[in-house]
Amino acid sequence: MRPRTGVAIAGAVVALGGAGFGIWNSSWLKLETVQVTGNRHATTGEVQAAAALSPGMRLTAVSGARVSARVEGLPWVDVATVTHILPSRVRIAIRERTPAFVVQAGAHSYLVDHSGVVLQEGATGYPLIAGLPLGVSYPGDHLTMPAFGAAVKILDALPADLKPRVGAVSAPSPDVVGLVLTDKTTITYGGAGNLAEKNYDIVTLLAGGKAYTSIDVRSFTHPAATPR
Repeated sequence: MRPRTGVAIAGAVVALGGAGFGIWNSSWLKLETVQVTGNRHATTGEVQAAAALSPGMRLTAVSGARVSARVEGLPWVDVATVTHILPSRVRIAIRERTPAFVVQAGAHSYLVDHSGVVLQEGATGYPLIAGLPLGVSYPGDHLTMPAFGAAVKILDALPADLKPRVGAVSAPSPDVVGLVLTDKTTITYGGAGNLAEKNYDIVTLLAGGKAYTSIDVRSFTHPAATPR
């Protein structure tokens, strides 16, 4: 009796597996709805268009990895997670990029994230980086020039009490980076090396109560300052 029982159980497992495979591949599981969550700047229509999913297609024909890759091509989208929800829905959960800086290039300005991905043209309310060797750019472009990296490194290293006083960063090259404070004081960093020492010099000078036209910390061992 035991061998027969084993055969019966094995047959039932095979049957159930076959039934499950048949249901998953059946025409009954057709796409009806593409749900988008988590998006704020990228519109639902933009995400659905990028996903390129057609109503009526079988869910088994939907590749989550491929849909994610297409949606993550949108400027604002950092991560897109695709989930199949039986029997007829696909959910795309969006995690958007975080805006960090405004980059000015000639008459154009661009909102970018910390890594340099251009999110949109035009914006205010974020630290301004100017002077980059940059022509016209478009949403989705990635700023990879060394001057941008040096400017970001300097901004990231600024002491907390100095950050609100920064009006703009000028970065025509990675070795010629400077700040303009809101009171018009110019600070010349040069490159993005020895930032702890350079920031110490700056904070020490500003804490003395004097007003300066310019501060030069390219040589952090011999900082120079011009009083107003």
